Amino acid sequence: MPASVSAYIPQCAPVTRSLKKPLLMWLAAVLSAFVVFGLVLLAPLCLAHGHPFIARVIYKAFGPVCHQITERSIYLEGYPHAVCARCFGLYGGFVAGLVVYPLVRALDQISVPARAWLIAAVLPTTIDWALGYAGLWENTHLSRSITGALLGAAAVFYVMPGLVDLSRVSWRSFFAAPKANEAQN
Repeated sequence: MPASVSAYIPQCAPVTRSLKKPLLMWLAAVLSAFVVFGLVLLAPLCLAHGHPFIARVIYKAFGPVCHQITERSIYLEGYPHAVCARCFGLYGGFVAGLVVYPLVRALDQISVPARAWLIAAVLPTTIDWALGYAGLWENTHLSRSITGALLGAAAVFYVMPGLVDLSRVSWRSFFAAPKANEAQN
């Protein structure tokens, strides 16, 4: 005769995952994103307040990832940001997305949304650029920043799961020397 439900004995140990590592990874990502975004704003402030060497270093650091065309940059105290308006939106959107991420999604989830959501986030930026390139629309700092921010915020939902998954890796075993029987295979 089958046992009652109250007499059921689980066959597997329950999986309990600590939120400590995902939380630390999220905090590190937020801190890093704020630092990078802060550097975007710091470069023109350094120029405005007589620190050209620091400003030059920051502008050079962002050079490989942004065209830095001054006509397409937002100005702060008379000097352009370290990146163009679209990149400014990307970085700002990424920071905003990181800040709200735990309110929208559990930190310990490592699955990413469907790829269609990422494509949907790329479309406004693509359309803004394509219409401007074709001469059908004059994109502005505002349109570039907003479409970039949308893409930056959406990117968080694809980056954070990977970072959380990385936080769970046992780095000691990853960098440990292979065992004798593993080295022979």
